[in-house]
Amino acid sequence: MKSKFILFLLCVAFSGVSQNTSQLVNKESSSYVFGQIYTDFRYCFQDNYQPRAAFNFNQGIIGYRHQLSDKLSGIIMYDVTRTTHFYEITDTAGNPMNYDYFEGSKYTAYLKMAEIKWSINDYLDLRVGQLLNTQYLTFQDKFWGYRFVDVTYQEKYRLGMPADFGAQLDLKIKDKFLNQFSIVNGEGPFRHQDENGKFIFSNNMQYYPTKQITLKLYVDYGASPDTAENRKDKSVISGFAGYKTDKFRIGGEYTYVTNFGYYDKTNYYGYSVYGGVILTEKFQLLARYDHLDMSLPEEDNFLDYYILGFQYEPEKKFTTSVNFRYFSIDKLPFIYFNFGLKF
Repeated sequence: MKSKFILFLLCVAFSGVSQNTSQLVNKESSSYVFGQIYTDFRYCFQDNYQPRAAFNFNQGIIGYRHQLSDKLSGIIMYDVTRTTHFYEITDTAGNPMNYDYFEGSKYTAYLKMAEIKWSINDYLDLRVGQLLNTQYLTFQDKFWGYRFVDVTYQEKYRLGMPADFGAQLDLKIKDKFLNQFSIVNGEGPFRHQDENGKFIFSNNMQYYPTKQITLKLYVDYGASPDTAENRKDKSVISGFAGYKTDKFRIGGEYTYVTNFGYYDKTNYYGYSVYGGVILTEKFQLLARYDHLDMSLPEEDNFLDYYILGFQYEPEKKFTTSVNFRYFSIDKLPFIYFNFGLKF
């Protein structure tokens, strides 16, 4: 029976792609299976963009949470995404070489989260295993609230890993303050620790002066796993401020990444402002603006990204959206039709 249940979880996981705690559906029981399916259709108004129209399967996940006692619980999630990337192959003179390969499916199942949580007392929690990143997944994603439309700013531009193997200690002071200190491998959910055993150390602080206001500060530091001259230690600092009521929410965040990808003098920085307004029980208005500067040793680039649209929820846990988007790079205007289901 146990082997059949595990097989069922794996089979469902292969049907779809990125999850975080904002997708967990509230259940009456403390132990339950959960999942999500996010898909869309898009059309580009620029003639030279290919493919101009397409159906996309964005995210699909299956997970299970089990509460063993008041102090001990576990959660496991399988995600599906593209986990491989092929680069250009050159000969010793630097000339490109032709080669053939079978890439396989672009949708590969992998372990997104496998967390053991031990509540030591009312103030301290210890988490070990594969953990979701406190940089953006555990809070900003929930605050944005429209993941089925698009992921949040830092995840979209890959300013940090979504999850990693490590340990985390949470310090809670009533409903006013949360401090999360973590040590992780630094390679993300797809790779083992590097041979030199370099870790990423992070600290996330969240302060709630009122029930409506949240202030958040995240910092991390990671020593470069490579000793090459052009590789340097990487660090991130990110701040967030948000205001949320029963009818609307607005939030903004700023992020600065020093030596992005551990490359010297490659700094990424920018900000995102987003929010939503509940118009009726079934309709919401959503909007977002992203700006990202990419400072490279030889040049500087930047991009702007806009989203404006509506969410319609015909049934509980089933959301739809029509939204317009614009990428400043290549001046690309889109219309998207998004669909999301959580269970």
